[in-house]
Amino acid sequence: MALKYRLHEHNFTIYHRAALGGLAATIKAWKETSMPEGIAATVKPDAVEISWSNALTEQEALRRILTGSFKLTEEMINLPGQFVGADRVDLRLAIHNGICLTFLQHPKMRPGPKEARKIELKNADQEVGHILTYKAINSYAHQKAQGTGLLDEPKKKSKGVAGQFPEIATIPQSVVPGAMTGQKALQAKPDEAILLLFLIVGCPIFLLRPRTYQEKAQACIVVPDVVDLEKFATDMKRLAFIKQEMQVFSNTYLGRIVGGAEEAALRFLIDIQAGAISGKRSVVGCQAIAMGKVAWDKNQINRSISVKLRGEYPEIDVFRAAYSNLGQAKLVKTKKGESFAIPATTVPELVAANLAADRPWCAHFKDLVTKKKDFQRMQFARGGLNQMVKAIKDEVDLAVIQAFYDAWKRIRGQLWERADREKLGKEGYYRLLEVRSERIRNEILRIKTPALLANWFLRFCAEATKGKNLGAISQKSNQIREFIFNPRYFERFQNLLLFALVSYKSEEFEISTESGEN
Repeated sequence: MALKYRLHEHNFTIYHRAALGGLAATIKAWKETSMPEGIAATVKPDAVEISWSNALTEQEALRRILTGSFKLTEEMINLPGQFVGADRVDLRLAIHNGICLTFLQHPKMRPGPKEARKIELKNADQEVGHILTYKAINSYAHQKAQGTGLLDEPKKKSKGVAGQFPEIATIPQSVVPGAMTGQKALQAKPDEAILLLFLIVGCPIFLLRPRTYQEKAQACIVVPDVVDLEKFATDMKRLAFIKQEMQVFSNTYLGRIVGGAEEAALRFLIDIQAGAISGKRSVVGCQAIAMGKVAWDKNQINRSISVKLRGEYPEIDVFRAAYSNLGQAKLVKTKKGESFAIPATTVPELVAANLAADRPWCAHFKDLVTKKKDFQRMQFARGGLNQMVKAIKDEVDLAVIQAFYDAWKRIRGQLWERADREKLGKEGYYRLLEVRSERIRNEILRIKTPALLANWFLRFCAEATKGKNLGAISQKSNQIREFIFNPRYFERFQNLLLFALVSYKSEEFEISTESGEN
């Protein structure tokens, strides 16, 4: 007897391909440890086959497959196909909590003690760590194909045969999160239902802490569009390990804390594509599904957002720079002494959402600095924001930011000269700089038309050079003028100016120069 799956079956969706990737990874884990007794399996780039002898019934073979695929370690979910070692408590915790919020959100699917368990996370430099909690479980649905009917005994008057699969299986929400039943439950053939059990293995889960819909989105399932099963299994193993020579950002507890679904998806795509050689990739894109509370159902978590993402975007390096330099989440302690993880900044979340929607990478940046306190807080991220500028590919975006930098550098130098002339000292200089920065922010935010914003920018540059031409504008004069006076680019221009204001990085003190071009 055998279960045979081909990656490019005409009726397969992205869910089937992700589940097949999870099955391939599980088989790879079996071969590196121990195969389920009496079970043989092969994985090819586009196919998987699992077989067993006639000495085993179908249901007994499935029980052995499930036992080898879905385990528990210290009352935490352990999926061999994700290759997470016993010593990686932080990553296991993130995966466990994510699964309990999505695939296994109903307590009946993961029975266990009512009281949450506590676990301490700390690094080598910490004497006292952070206390985090999780729901300990005694078993979970996938271990016995709960709700599918695959292992049920045949009813007395049915045509079913003991030990064999039923003719039709059921697809519960624990197999495909968010799958809603109508008058009838979702049904599939037994081999398809068995395959979909491995969706939980092939889909990484991130914990959401969004800037918006704070009470709603709680977790994100990233469903990869798998195109090479062998390579996907290898990539899954690589992602689980920490290697200094290859930076991977989604293989720690804090690496699984993100602001939005798009950020989760792009983090995963960048990580899994990092090891691609000669353009050979195991994944070409993904579907990001955010799970949270919705208005029409307050009892359980449902799909609240679903976004499809490609494997490549023109400004993907801007996002990479954002999450490399600004994306590390942080743990904050609550009044109860426990800890809660939140993103350090909302910038990676914003950039990811923009790329996924095919908007300019800087779209809506002004929303992050509209309030004075947010503007002041954003300036602490100056170093990371400046690294993002270095990753920009668009020539016009770069030219506008560089022109602002050149002008702002000269104006800051003039402020330093004034502070020196009036004997205000360093504190006086910083005060002048703070006041001028706030004034610039307000002026940019209050302008409502393209012409007024373009004129403001030209006056700003002229003030910096005392009437002379600014070198950065002279080099790209035609492109910049066409851009700043085009009504179509008004919001993009406004966002670029605000981004340039908070991302400018200088020496401690700057002396104004007279260099300009006549």
